[in-house]
Amino acid sequence: MTGQIGTIIVGIILFAIATVILYVIGMKKKMNEDKRLFAMLLNNGAYRVVKYLKTHGSITLKGIGYVIKDISAKEFGSSKKAVIKDGRAFQDSLLDYMLKEEYIVGAPGNEKKKRLDKVYVLPEMKDKKEEKDGRISEFKA
Repeated sequence: MTGQIGTIIVGIILFAIATVILYVIGMKKKMNEDKRLFAMLLNNGAYRVVKYLKTHGSITLKGIGYVIKDISAKEFGSSKKAVIKDGRAFQDSLLDYMLKEEYIVGAPGNEKKKRLDKVYVLPEMKDKKEEKDGRISEFKA
């Protein structure tokens, strides 16, 4: 009888430990949720701008604000959703992110223009050699 009580107590303690671990993981995810949603918005906005540039060639800061309008981000299993209703409020952050990550570059002749009037394009791809699976393949844009 005492053996069964001991196993029950151990089972309850293990269940309590598992519950605490899951609670701590959930709290950590909840604390960093805003940062992850912002990063997801940056990635979604950058994807949309690059897609636009592939068909149109160039874009201005004002154009970035228009292109990223109505972008949303939501994490799996979370009820919180981030949406960009007005792209003008987010366009400066996105432009800085895209320039830093080298998704876009300033077009030639932008040096004397104001930030709002500058034109941005996709960076030119140079001849690259990439090794994959022991093979070397060349890419040209």
